Amino acid sequence: MKELIDVAATGFAGQALNALGTLLLAALLVAGAVGCSGVLRGQPPVQADFFAATNGNDAWSGALAEPNAAGTDGPFATVTRARDAIRKAKAAAKEPRPFRVLVRGGTYRLAEPIVFGPEDSGAADAPVMYEAYPGEQPVLSGGRAVTGWKKGEGDIWSATLPDVKAGKWYFHQLWVNGRRAIRARTPNVGFLRTNGPLPGFENPHKFRGKAEACMGFRYVAGDLKAWDNLADVNLFAYHSWTSSLHWIDKLDTEKHEVRFANRSGWPIGWWDRKQRYFVENYREALDSPGEWYLDRKTGVLSYWPREGEDMATAEVVAPVLGELVRIVGEPAAGLPVEHITLRGLAFRHADWKLPRDRNADGQAAAFLTTAAVYVKGGRYITLDGCEIGHIGTYALWFAQGSQHCVARQCHIHDLGAGGVRIGECASPRKPDDAADHNRVDNCFIHNGGHVFPAGIGVWIGRASWNTIAHCEISNFYYTGVSFGWSWGYAPSSANHNILEYCHIHHIGLGILSDMGGIYTLGDSPGSVIRHNIFHDIYSYSYGGWGLYTDEGSTDILMENNVVYNTKTGGFHQHYGKNNILRNNVLAFSRQTQVQRTREEEHLSFTFERNLLLCSNEQVLGSNWRNGNYKLDHNLYWTASGDEPEFAGRTFAEWQATGQDKHSVVADPKFADPTKGDFSLAKDSPALALGFQPIDTTDVGLHGPAEWAALPAKYPNRPVPPAEPPKPPTFADDFEKTAVGELPEGCQVIGVDRAKGGLACITDETAASGKHSLKITDAPGLEHVWEPHLIYSPAINTGPARFRFALRVEPGAIFWTEWRDHSSPYKVGPSVHVEKDGRVVVGADTLLTLPHGQWVRFQIDATLGRKTDGKWTLTVTLPGKAAQTFKDLPFGKADFRKLRWIGVMSMAAEKAVTYLDDLALEKP
Repeated sequence: MKELIDVAATGFAGQALNALGTLLLAALLVAGAVGCSGVLRGQPPVQADFFAATNGNDAWSGALAEPNAAGTDGPFATVTRARDAIRKAKAAAKEPRPFRVLVRGGTYRLAEPIVFGPEDSGAADAPVMYEAYPGEQPVLSGGRAVTGWKKGEGDIWSATLPDVKAGKWYFHQLWVNGRRAIRARTPNVGFLRTNGPLPGFENPHKFRGKAEACMGFRYVAGDLKAWDNLADVNLFAYHSWTSSLHWIDKLDTEKHEVRFANRSGWPIGWWDRKQRYFVENYREALDSPGEWYLDRKTGVLSYWPREGEDMATAEVVAPVLGELVRIVGEPAAGLPVEHITLRGLAFRHADWKLPRDRNADGQAAAFLTTAAVYVKGGRYITLDGCEIGHIGTYALWFAQGSQHCVARQCHIHDLGAGGVRIGECASPRKPDDAADHNRVDNCFIHNGGHVFPAGIGVWIGRASWNTIAHCEISNFYYTGVSFGWSWGYAPSSANHNILEYCHIHHIGLGILSDMGGIYTLGDSPGSVIRHNIFHDIYSYSYGGWGLYTDEGSTDILMENNVVYNTKTGGFHQHYGKNNILRNNVLAFSRQTQVQRTREEEHLSFTFERNLLLCSNEQVLGSNWRNGNYKLDHNLYWTASGDEPEFAGRTFAEWQATGQDKHSVVADPKFADPTKGDFSLAKDSPALALGFQPIDTTDVGLHGPAEWAALPAKYPNRPVPPAEPPKPPTFADDFEKTAVGELPEGCQVIGVDRAKGGLACITDETAASGKHSLKITDAPGLEHVWEPHLIYSPAINTGPARFRFALRVEPGAIFWTEWRDHSSPYKVGPSVHVEKDGRVVVGADTLLTLPHGQWVRFQIDATLGRKTDGKWTLTVTLPGKAAQTFKDLPFGKADFRKLRWIGVMSMAAEKAVTYLDDLALEKP
């Protein structure tokens, strides 16, 4: 028995039997329940019921670990054959007993997924185990080796695949020497930009939910062409927290319009007027080392080798299967699949496959319907020490009805989407359908989103009582871990989920937005996020947070976490209630450190005994007006040396609102925070606040030293550099923008061509040059302040000057004002022109403008703490001397910083305003 235990315990990353399984198996061996046929010459016996080997034969007994000398018996050739042998042995057995299959090293090419059903189940005291042979690494591959490479023109090599030409095979991924090759794409790095939505949908915010607005865009001439294989070309559009995959239906090369065969989830242009996208899979895009292209018609696979790759010896694998293992039971019928363990096995090479007319866009890539290892209706299914890599979708899914399943010490990597999914998007209809009490423990999950960037490291949908512990999760483009799948306060079937002792980092990487190291949704009582480290969370635009409680997140405890190096904050709550954040470290956000968005009538969250080290003075972001939150016993400090600011208030002003009564502004005395060491000095003022030092030594992978050190072998994807400071000023005379286009450098809101609301460049008139901006108001627009332009400057101190030329036509109402970023925002200078031409500031009419003539405006103000709260307006009518109006009061006397300039057309009828020569300056 001792010999068996020692042999079974050899190998790397979880090939050892767990303690219970070992004792059970040993006891059964003593009782003679398990055969001892696996004796290798010169080696101690290895006990198993059946063996599989790459040199085996499914016609043999499977009882030997290697072929006998006569070549008449030996191991099976496939795991599927071993499964069938167990079925037969179980049927003949008088009593349940454990079964063990040992799989020899080598690569097994799967012609179809390995399927386990209820008839393959074990029992608690009689498990069924499929394990790597001690000291060997079996690889169960869903791919084929591609051989027969020939040198072609230039640097291109090719191989002919008859099954592709015959229409029997087509694939979307390729691996060369274990490295993912790049499907030929344009551009090779980065993105193209659309030239705006399709005609009629220029204001995409008017068309949420309208399929027509999601079916294409205008492109820049030359970016797209009528390639020979246009039906096979894929286009990937990037939105906010999602990306969409498309096939092309029509391409109009004269109008420069592309129309999709399948829609996106969001109207094109909703998040970026000129939206990011790239195209892949056409021959002309094969122009860089590492790229490949498959011609469906000829069956020719072309590849440009990377430096150091020798196509005469390279191992090239193309996937055939989308699923590698499928475990499906029917718990509602009393037929779950139970007590099966997969140990020490590697599952590699699975493709993605989608119908061309289906929407391939959604949060977390949850529209995907399967995974490389798919478990539905499983009980006590364990993956121990396994590898799942080179995958097109998600690696592992404990789906509907999966309970008490475990992924332990698994290496999950190189993923088209995400790592692990638990549960479904819909609530279980009955208890047997619930996915609960599952565990992902001590797993290294990394490098996802290669095809579907919204894939998540670990996604828990409408599922409860699941635990993610001691994992390292890194290098995903959206979110590290996600809990819940309901938007709002309705009772949820996602509760009591735990994330603990995990190291989650390099998330977002500047590709998607609105993300978190941990992201939660909905009512989630009993859920806990504790003792984790989150860092390097960087979104593309807004929303790169460490801890993110999104819509309806309720009753979640977040404690003893360390969060640092984020784009937009250590913590953000969109809306939720009764959440608790205590004893956390939040440090080094490029923007604000804590954000609260929606204000509601209940308690949003309690925020206590937290240490905040801010990169700048902005501690709080977004909305802090109604006071339905509790902050106290916190410590605040800025690395910049600036005085911290609390939603536009000084610390004393903030405390006067009743918040942070016992908090302090003080140096926390971290050991080396820029290197991620947030341990505290013995005399840290944080200790007097009741802060408990956070021990991070047990965070992340544990166990054998080689396993714990594995992440160090994989370089992280690069972190996007800090954005250069926004230019504090701007200038636009509209001469560089084509007639009919929207203005550059600002956000345009309320354009609705169908109703006549426009803000486009024109050559009808100009104050200088040939172009100006024509704003056309119309009846029936959604808001009276549409069309509306927003500029986002950044001037904190000193003089600021905004000048522009204005021409109002009869009936036009024009308005412009300055705002800061506080909550609620504060207004500085504000002036409007009524439909009769009166120039009004506050309640005072200053002068009257002539209609149909160009008039020049200049607004001057001093910003910062030395401001006197007043501003000056200078107006120059045509042919007349300038008129100056001094000492005009700010809208709010404590307006200090300029972050927003709005230009609005306020008429509720058809009316025209022209603008030219806009400029914000620091004189």
